[in-house]
Amino acid sequence: MTSTDPRTRYDAARRDLIRGGIAAGGVGVFVNLLHLALPLFTIQVYDRVLSSGSLETLGALITLVVIILGFQMLLDVLRQRIFVILGGRIMTQLGRPVLDAAVETSLRDGPAGVSGVLRDLTELRAFISSGAIALPVDVAMTPLFLAVLFLLHPGYGLVGLAGVVLLTIAAVATEMAVREPTADGSRAAARAQAETAEVIRHAELVTAMGMLPALARRWRRNQAIAIDKTERGQRIVKLLASLTRGLRLGLQIGIISMGAVLVTSELVSAGTIIAATVMMGRLLIPFERLIDGWRKWVDVIAQMGRLREVCATGAVGRDTVPIEVQNGRLVVDRLTYIPSENARPILRNVSFELDSGSLLGVIGPSGAGKSTLSRMIMGLWRPTAGGVYLDGQSTFSHERGSFGRAVGYLPQDPMLFNASVRDNIARFGDADMAQVIEAARTAGVHELIGGLPQGYATRLGSGGVELSGGQRQRVALARAILGDMKLLVLDEPNAHLDAEGEAALIAALSCLQDRGTTIVVIAQRMSILTRADQLLVLRDGAVAQLGPRAEVLETLGPRRVLTNPGQAAETPVTLGQRP
Repeated sequence: MTSTDPRTRYDAARRDLIRGGIAAGGVGVFVNLLHLALPLFTIQVYDRVLSSGSLETLGALITLVVIILGFQMLLDVLRQRIFVILGGRIMTQLGRPVLDAAVETSLRDGPAGVSGVLRDLTELRAFISSGAIALPVDVAMTPLFLAVLFLLHPGYGLVGLAGVVLLTIAAVATEMAVREPTADGSRAAARAQAETAEVIRHAELVTAMGMLPALARRWRRNQAIAIDKTERGQRIVKLLASLTRGLRLGLQIGIISMGAVLVTSELVSAGTIIAATVMMGRLLIPFERLIDGWRKWVDVIAQMGRLREVCATGAVGRDTVPIEVQNGRLVVDRLTYIPSENARPILRNVSFELDSGSLLGVIGPSGAGKSTLSRMIMGLWRPTAGGVYLDGQSTFSHERGSFGRAVGYLPQDPMLFNASVRDNIARFGDADMAQVIEAARTAGVHELIGGLPQGYATRLGSGGVELSGGQRQRVALARAILGDMKLLVLDEPNAHLDAEGEAALIAALSCLQDRGTTIVVIAQRMSILTRADQLLVLRDGAVAQLGPRAEVLETLGPRRVLTNPGQAAETPVTLGQRP
């Protein structure tokens, strides 16, 4: 296990959090101890200054209490600073590992399970920085303030103890009462939000098919359910909060009344009334915060659990030592991939070798495992058996930085980021502009970019220029071939291209072959594979045929189609004329 393993980084961050919490807790103990200064000052003023009329004594007491309160303020600022530093440190330590783990987990399980994990990290930092983490220390100081009340008089102590018990019961009752309505409201709101996002994502289809009225009715119905459940929890919270505030005021009245009875009975001095009132307020503050803080602690514990789970499931064991790719020789050795325990194999015992500068065309019917093969070559998923090796190194475990500098990938969906054309082609790195332009020229997209409003500085996507499917595919191809590529994997790269774009793609592949780039092209249309050295035919995840292009096409025959046995309903894949 390496030092960059997400689980290791999570454990290290948790240890830092515990150490920082202990340090802040130690400071908090002194802060709470210094809260005794004001009630003790009050007693001394009533019992010594007023009885003796000594202003010198009053001056000395004021000087002492000001020094104590100044020191208390300094310690409180120090404690808050510790919380802010600790929150920032947690974000720094866990930010990259959690992002890496989330990306790895989403590759395997999809984005749904990790969509909110970075929000969890942000909320954890906010929780720590706000000082809410200090609540247990403040609650733990309760026995001290209760002891002081009992020392003033057992009557004061009994009122304080009653207050602690009643507010604790109120906090527990609030949590139990709002737990289910809050959870139901959150789930309903999440469903409504997800459905809204889906409608917006498919706006073109929704508008074209006239589905908006029906979807709007469903949205209103789900929103009403979410609002009703959320408001039910909020009503309970507000009711119990009002009752708690009333209870706290009643307890303050009770402590003053108890003081009046004790002073009248000459059991305590008059100064103890104010001292006990101040002490009572300080005693009850943590328990009043506990009503809201309880929920925050429950939430943050759940967040920590999700972060731990993501870091554990996202720890895939990739290497951390950069290994530069020199030749680009690709070996696929008995590759098998089974996505889950009870699933059927998607790839079964696939083997082939490619030397530098070779072009392999992968063909076959839908569902044969072609796109899965491209992902396995790129090291996105861990092989169930066998492996894929680039210059002798496993593509799955290869350190991603050095691997990314040597390979290019164009998936079926040519997704571009909401950023400038230059940043998209440069992969958000510091590639020289000359390299970016060279990649665009090779992909045949340089002139197209020149026609955009701001050329390479044009922003794409949301708030910028929307490209057509073919234009996106050509820009994505330029991104894939940036730099000195040793391996290039293209998954149906001509799916959105017109004749001009396809001609530019063929020219780009020829240029890359001449440079010695190893190329794997998955295609439905054979026109893109005119320069293929070999063809690999996949059926049901296994190699049906593998050999030189001419021999494979001779075996298949003219206009031969590939279909899965027993799947007459599946769309056939036309391979094109034999050369």
